[in-house]
Amino acid sequence: MSKSIYLKNKDELLPEELMAYTLAKLGSYEWNRTEMYNPNRIYEQPAGFYFRFHNADQVYEQLKPCIEEFKGNLKWIIHVSPVTRHQNYVVEPADVYYAKQAETYQVNMELRDVLQASYNDVCELAIQDIPLLCNHIEQWFELEHKQLYPPTIPNQ
Repeated sequence: MSKSIYLKNKDELLPEELMAYTLAKLGSYEWNRTEMYNPNRIYEQPAGFYFRFHNADQVYEQLKPCIEEFKGNLKWIIHVSPVTRHQNYVVEPADVYYAKQAETYQVNMELRDVLQASYNDVCELAIQDIPLLCNHIEQWFELEHKQLYPPTIPNQ
C-alpha cells in the first residue's frame, strides 16, 4: 500500500493521484476516491475524480469555469454525481458524462457500449490529460506553493 497523498511530495505522486493532491490544496475533503483510474487496467473505466469537500460550496462554482476552459485532448467537466446519497462531485471527460446520459447506458451501465470505437481513445486521452489539467488548475488558482488542506472526518 502506498503512503497517503498527504505524506508525499508532488514528485512522489503516482499519475492517478495527481488530481486528489491538486484539489486538496483548494479545500478539505470529506470524502474522495484518491485514484482516478486503475493503472493496471486502464480500460476498466475512463479516468474520473470523485470527491466531496467539507463545507466548500463556493469552491465547486469556482472550479467549474476553470475545468471548462481547460484545453486538453478532451473536454472536461465537473458535476454532481446523480448516483450518490451525498453531494459527491465528479471531474471527468465530457464524453463520459454525456455517454452516461444515454438511454443505452441507463439500461446496462456499460460505457463501452455507448462510446463504442472511441472508448479506448477516451481512456488513453483522459490519462494523458490528467497532469495537464492539474497544472491548469494549479495555475488558475495560484496553488503552486500552497499546502494541502487536511481531510475532514464527517459527523456521523
